[in-house]
Amino acid sequence: MSNEEIPLARPVIGAPEEQAVLEVLRSGQLSLGPRLPAFEQAFAARLGAAHASAVSSGTAGLHLALRAVGVSDGDEVVTSPFSFVASANAVVYERARPVFADIDPVTLNLDPQAAAAAVTERTTALLPVHIFGYPADLPAFEALGLPIVEDACEALGGVHADGSPVGGRGNPSIFGFYANKQLTTGEGGMVVMRDPALKERIDSERNQGRAADMGWLD
Repeated sequence: MSNEEIPLARPVIGAPEEQAVLEVLRSGQLSLGPRLPAFEQAFAARLGAAHASAVSSGTAGLHLALRAVGVSDGDEVVTSPFSFVASANAVVYERARPVFADIDPVTLNLDPQAAAAAVTERTTALLPVHIFGYPADLPAFEALGLPIVEDACEALGGVHADGSPVGGRGNPSIFGFYANKQLTTGEGGMVVMRDPALKERIDSERNQGRAADMGWLD
């Protein structure tokens, strides 16, 4: 029997990626530089989204998006029990309570009927996960009339049944760029959204409350 380890992922890093990293390192501007908004705009355009905000990880994106839609102390967020622990941890980080509803046995995604049954007067948001890149049934969740934060960390390139890309429906949607993802920056993530006010808030809170002009938001 072979003892060879099979890695979780083998990121493909070639000469163009190496050159791009070197150019940034040599620029002297390693944080919030000019390449960041270009990356955000290209990413949003790829998904047909209005706005995108780059963050330090998919988990950070979940924190910021949940906070931006109003999740806070004592609230409940209905989500999937079949996901990486970051999905639920982000809810706990906001001092809210993750409420697990059952998954669909075929898609392995959060079941809309089970999610609806789990909603209470304390439910502030729904957090469906596009597990393994397979799109969750967003129209069914949207029919419940609650804010939705999409965990799309594994779903870059996924498409819904109508052909629209995952992350392009306007709900805050979070993508991860960890080493095992379709697109990797080593660490990193992106939040895409329709609402410009959410974009402003997430851009601020990812940088200690600063505004785009490096002042401070009220």
